[in-house]
Amino acid sequence: MSDARMTTAQRFLDALAAPQGTGADALMPLLHPDVRLMRLGKTVDGTAAVIDELRQGANGELSRRLQWQAPQPVVDSVVRLVGERRPGERDRGLVVTLGFDGDAIALVQQQRTPPPPPDAQPLVLPASLKRMIDHALVERHPMLVAYSDPEGQPVLSFRGSVQAYGDDQLAMWIRSPDGAFIRAIRHNPKLALVYRNEETKATYNFQGRARVSDLGSDRRRVFDASPEAERGHDFAMLGVVVLVDLDRVEGYAGLGPAGQVDQIRLVRGTVPN
Repeated sequence: MSDARMTTAQRFLDALAAPQGTGADALMPLLHPDVRLMRLGKTVDGTAAVIDELRQGANGELSRRLQWQAPQPVVDSVVRLVGERRPGERDRGLVVTLGFDGDAIALVQQQRTPPPPPDAQPLVLPASLKRMIDHALVERHPMLVAYSDPEGQPVLSFRGSVQAYGDDQLAMWIRSPDGAFIRAIRHNPKLALVYRNEETKATYNFQGRARVSDLGSDRRRVFDASPEAERGHDFAMLGVVVLVDLDRVEGYAGLGPAGQVDQIRLVRGTVPN
């Protein structure tokens, strides 16, 4: 990596981290006229547009809050800049990759690193998450269940009857009382579930312990609350109810310009703050 390119990268970094209202003039001579900036969901071209995105875009204020390492050469025409959150802050980090044409920056790529996990809270499912779970199948986002068969082989299965069952439980109607899923949870009750809405990007992971309930009240309630498409497969109610005692729930309600929205980490046994 040439000294000129490393000097340009450092000058770019100084301008990137400069206070609001400054830095734009310092960026201009560093950029190729046909410079391109890329970040998740957006690409801009040209010096003026790239400078505006760097200073005023989704990562502009974040760049000014981070602690930046010295520029790191990757290959002869690529330099990496790494910004880390300051101690005590909850910012995401930012990695900026610079590509060169001659000694001018021709490509800027921005990539955020994951935020720190939120503090653990008592396991009480929010009302909004309960609704997502209860409407997962009819809104075309069926939940995926992972369990282990008696030989220890992981198995994935979509389950359309998954529903919230109180603040810390899920339930589902299983049509085959002697099927592989029931045999598996009798051997190993631990399982995991995933909810994903590709439109909103809402994503939640669930971990818990499954058990069969033979109570008539559970059977009636869970069957009646299952989607019509699920009930239609078992008019005779030959299936069984499986209850899942949740131990951990992690996820977020969607993605916005600043990243994950309404991130949660719910853990059974956590004492309220």
